[in-house]
Amino acid sequence: MTAVGNRARTAAVRVAVALLAVAALVLTGCGHTGWGRPGQPLDGVGSSPSAGRGGPSDAVPVPPAAVQGGTGTSSDRLAATVVAGVEGYWRERFPVEFGRRWVNIHGFHAVDPKDAATPVPCVRRALDLAEQAAYCPRLDTVAWDRTGLLPRLREEYGDGAVLVALAHEIGHAVQDRLDIDVGYQVREPDRFPTILLEGMADCFAGVVVRAAVDGGVAGVRLAPAELDRSLSALLSFRDPVGMTAGGNAHGDAFDRASAFLDGYGDGDGARRCATMSVRTQTFTQRGFSSASDAATGGTLPVAELLEAMVPDARAWFGRLVSDRGRPWRAPDLAVGSAGCSGAAGVQGPVRYCAKDGTLSASVDQLAAVHYARGDYAGGELVASRYALAAVGALGRPVRGAEAGRTAVCLTGAYTRALFDRGAGTGFGLSPGDIDEAVDELINQDLAARDAAGRAPEGDLGFRRIEQFRAGALGGPAGCGV
Repeated sequence: MTAVGNRARTAAVRVAVALLAVAALVLTGCGHTGWGRPGQPLDGVGSSPSAGRGGPSDAVPVPPAAVQGGTGTSSDRLAATVVAGVEGYWRERFPVEFGRRWVNIHGFHAVDPKDAATPVPCVRRALDLAEQAAYCPRLDTVAWDRTGLLPRLREEYGDGAVLVALAHEIGHAVQDRLDIDVGYQVREPDRFPTILLEGMADCFAGVVVRAAVDGGVAGVRLAPAELDRSLSALLSFRDPVGMTAGGNAHGDAFDRASAFLDGYGDGDGARRCATMSVRTQTFTQRGFSSASDAATGGTLPVAELLEAMVPDARAWFGRLVSDRGRPWRAPDLAVGSAGCSGAAGVQGPVRYCAKDGTLSASVDQLAAVHYARGDYAGGELVASRYALAAVGALGRPVRGAEAGRTAVCLTGAYTRALFDRGAGTGFGLSPGDIDEAVDELINQDLAARDAAGRAPEGDLGFRRIEQFRAGALGGPAGCGV
């Protein structure tokens, strides 16, 4: 986080905000795609544009391709089921959504990167595909690391992570069939940056995941309870902190989750994905604004974070309430105080006491969040309690599911205000801060707890990210305030 002038700090120490998450991995590079290590493109992938494969004028239908490679392991069987189900979904829905016949993907390849004798489409050697999955637009093929990437994803995040990874790659094939290919990127790089094309693929993956949850993907069913793990996989492959949004950037946690949620939402998800543009999307991926910010990684110690953030949060939430006709002086944060007794104590490291409108915090508990997830993970909790206090000051209930959801949403609105501030203009965010906020939301329900210490029953981290995103993109109005 950034605190200009705090303790003679003349350089901004900005808190990096990298918003939200969804199910699976970050695709790395190569023209249309590459799931795996962030920022490392695969040689040869996307080296030439597709010829535009969609449309009613395409000739004799090609039968669905069988997966090449593999030895019949459980991961091999899962991948084969996933690609058959996902392509089957698009074969049925593509004509409905876009008025074009689906052209079957030319090939699927399950690759052992350690087998040097294995020919792999679009890469110079099999080892280049280690911990990766990739779509090759030149040959219209999808390939993946069957011995490293897929087993690891399943072990760490569950089978839903494999669905997200391969649905993302097939999402690039959807782009090709809509004539959104790397040729556009070559001709108009500012209009079609990599981060936008990758966001589209994340969005198309969201469409498929929603269909799998609803039972609309043959052979593949994802329980809603698995969404958080699947999303966590995607978030774990976000771009490195401080990477700029140009070049081969795929997006930070918020960018990737936001695109995924566009596809996952109700209604015309597929069409929303196809019409994404640099004008309609908000990207939060960015580089460090100064050498000092990069040197600290944009991280403030807990004491300095509170010293800088509390006055800022008090002012922002105070204006929020006053602008709505209710003059209110937001309370200071009592550090080290136990706050009011009873239910408020189970709100977490930062507490809002409804009976007297005060806020208190435990430095030790905040420090635990800080060291586990980063400074703005704790900062987000501070913001959520000021948000809950503002809800009360507006005369709304501070207990119940709606109170907790509104607190998360307003936290997103405040976070966006921090993000939009220019370098050197006071307290603000650094690259990575939104990632920390998203990590906290998907792993803990602390920001969503009401004044009684209860989070909305049944809400997943997935939903908390949605609520946060509503405020980040729509401001307080997006929260119904």
